[in-house]
Amino acid sequence: MNNEEKPQVYSSSNDVQGAVNNPFANMSMEKDELKSQKKKNKILTIIIGIIAVCFLLYVFIDFIGDSINNGKVEPTAKENLEEVSFELMDFISENNLDALDAYGKDDLLMVAVNHVCTGVYECKIVAGKAVSDYLKTVFNKEIQPQDIQCFMNDGVLYSYDSNLDRFVYNDSHPAHDLPNTSSLYTKVNSIKKKNGKYILVLNKLYYNEGKSEYISSDSLGINKVYNFSDYDMPSDSGNVIDMTKLTTDYNNEFNKIKNKGIRYQYTFRKDGKKYILEKYEVLGSLNSNY
Repeated sequence: MNNEEKPQVYSSSNDVQGAVNNPFANMSMEKDELKSQKKKNKILTIIIGIIAVCFLLYVFIDFIGDSINNGKVEPTAKENLEEVSFELMDFISENNLDALDAYGKDDLLMVAVNHVCTGVYECKIVAGKAVSDYLKTVFNKEIQPQDIQCFMNDGVLYSYDSNLDRFVYNDSHPAHDLPNTSSLYTKVNSIKKKNGKYILVLNKLYYNEGKSEYISSDSLGINKVYNFSDYDMPSDSGNVIDMTKLTTDYNNEFNKIKNKGIRYQYTFRKDGKKYILEKYEVLGSLNSNY
């Protein structure tokens, strides 16, 4: 009996120790850890892939944006023709193009001299370069300098000196009352854009002191719009027009009378940021009253 082996009794601590020393249990734990690590790596790979796709999309959109800005794809904004009409009216005023109404499109040399002499009390000598620069800037034209005839067709008003490249006023020419080449009031009749060019039609009110009985739509005082006496303001300095009353009446009646009498049509093209006047026309006919 003494040689019989006693049965071993394992306590709970012995069970834990046995599990730890069990190689199969260790293999199972390592396998679970490997699976967990693979899952983490897969999630990380997906996140990196999403970030890479987002980055490529950003680069692509930025490239397309650069292409648009470089003119490869250029969105076109609708042009505000009303704003253009104001710009063109400023151009006409700054370059004294109302002189075309008096001197005509066939006497651009006189139109240029008129511009150079504006505001000058005595304009007896005009530099040829000033004239040629004006013609180039406004009309994009080069005109051979020559003597300038009087608008009354009674002789030379300015003779051209080719040696000194200048226009010299003819003192022996009989004096005339110069035409009123500046309008009292100007209003846009219409503006449109056709084949890349701007066609502006203006209505104007003139008062010519030589024919002071009425206010007209032309610089010669032929086409009557209103009686001057209805807008005459007594003054010691001579004839003065009540412009507030005149413009109020004209604006109120404009839609009814804008296509009567004389209108002035200008065709402009844009060269970079500046305008060029390509064509000037007078619409309507003289002696056609409102």
